[in-house]
Parts: sequence; structure tokens; C-alpha cells
Amino acid sequence: MEPIIETNMGLTFIFILALAWFFLHKFSQKPFDKVLKLASAGDAKAQYDMGFFYYQGKQVKQDFVQAFNWFDTSAKQGNVRAMLALAGLYNEGKGCAKNPEKAFYCYEQAAKTGDFEGRVNLAVCYLQGIGTEKDETRGAQILKTAADEKSPLAQTLMADLYERGVGVEKNEEEAMRYYLLAAKQGEPIAKKKLEDRKK
Repeated sequence: MEPIIETNMGLTFIFILALAWFFLHKFSQKPFDKVLKLASAGDAKAQYDMGFFYYQGKQVKQDFVQAFNWFDTSAKQGNVRAMLALAGLYNEGKGCAKNPEKAFYCYEQAAKTGDFEGRVNLAVCYLQGIGTEKDETRGAQILKTAADEKSPLAQTLMADLYERGVGVEKNEEEAMRYYLLAAKQGEPIAKKKLEDRKK
């Protein structure tokens, strides 16, 4: 996967932005035929799993067009994981024409459900101007809401914004507070940032 943003922390955030979960997703390893039967009968979760099969290319030949079609079908039924996966494909142009505006729309729909990953991705779109007009203040607001609702990734990114003064006034105390909150939840980037500050 191609990185969507880089922060001055020297870390690349891969479709945390939609596809971090996508890669780590541990769905049950059902036989392909059983999942296909359920998906064909309209089961949104099975449709997402079919997309994952084709994206991953482990139980079937990798086919991004098939992955896109199954994710799209599942997303139309309201499956949030499928919305995020679809956004990632639109952003990378895999299985479809590259379309940042459609990626933004998918993130926006996922964010409306309250999904943390969707909200973080939507915030990044505003911060970077991906698929929408750049609006660092709006991006920071969305990220702060997710951070205050205890998303460790959002807390880490919010700390970085406070540290750099992006979308918010520069504030070292707030940056440290968010890094600490994220580190307490085991967020590795926040832990490393705190360790580096001790040196």
C-alpha cells in the first residue's frame, strides 16, 4: 500500500487510513465456497470477506477489480469495514480509477457511523487536502473529537498537531497530555515519542 501522509515524526501512516485495520483484520478462515454462497445471498459481512479474499489473493487469485466490486456491494449495505476498504482502493487506484474525492466520500460515510478509523482518515483528508479542500482547522476538530473519545491513534496524531501548531495553536502541554493518554493505551508511536523526549 502507498502511504497517504507523513508527519514530522518520521513515520508513515498507511491507510490507517482505511487499510491498517484492513491488513490486520482477522476474519474467520472459512472456505471460499461457503463465503461465496453467503455473499451471493446478500450477507454484507460475507461480501466484505469476499473482497478481502480477492484483495489478499491467498485463497483465490488476487484480483483488485473483484475486490472492489465486493467491497462496493457490501458498503452499499452499510458495512463500515467495506467503506474503509473501498476508500483505500479509490485512493490507490486499485481495481478502479484513482479518485480521491470518492475516497473522501467513503471516509466521510464511515465517520458518520462514529467509526474511529473513518474519523481519523476523514481528518487526515482535511489536513492534507485529499479529495476535498484543505482545512487544517476542520481536520484538527474531527481528530480532537476522536482523541477525546479515547482513540489512541487520534490522540497521537492530535499530540503531533499541538506539537507543530497545525490546525490548532502550538501547545507543548497539550501535546504531552495527548502523547501520555495514547501511551497509556499502548500506542507505540506515542511511547516512542515520549522516550525520545527523555533523551
